[in-house]
Amino acid sequence: MKIEKYLKQNRLKLDAETPNDDFIWKGIKKEIRPQRTILPDRMWKTAAIFLLGVLLTYVVVKENQEDSVVIVTLADISQDLGQQEAELKRVVNKKWEEIQPLTMEEKSEFGFLLDELNELDKVYKTYEQDLNKTDGNEQIINALLDYYEKKIRLLNRLSMEIEKQKNYETTIELKNL
Repeated sequence: MKIEKYLKQNRLKLDAETPNDDFIWKGIKKEIRPQRTILPDRMWKTAAIFLLGVLLTYVVVKENQEDSVVIVTLADISQDLGQQEAELKRVVNKKWEEIQPLTMEEKSEFGFLLDELNELDKVYKTYEQDLNKTDGNEQIINALLDYYEKKIRLLNRLSMEIEKQKNYETTIELKNL
């Protein structure tokens, strides 16, 4: 009914050879309502569940790995080895305390010895890992003890080089007086 009335009143406007495209599209756009899609909500829920699953898997695997890692020390293998290692560590720490207050100049001057000490520490970590894997291989035990002896020798050499340098500087200062 309303449409018939509208057509009768606007007949002349509607009888056109070319339609008004803009007017038509404006009317269509007004009538179209954006439809809400369910897909994005489902995607978010699916992604959240997937992420939760990955996180739980990571936590479970991580917990199991931490429980299975057992650190073996020389003291675990033998009390004598543990005492020997403790004594060597004590000597190393004492040497480090004597050398420790190095100036930047001394660090650069004796960098080659400090680099050797760092390399030796890297090798030690490898031996330590091997000890954990093999659970008391005699060769690895000997290598670990040898590490401490080498480190003590390097620290002694570093100490002697520092003393030699200080004596040299003192001698030069005395000559200049």
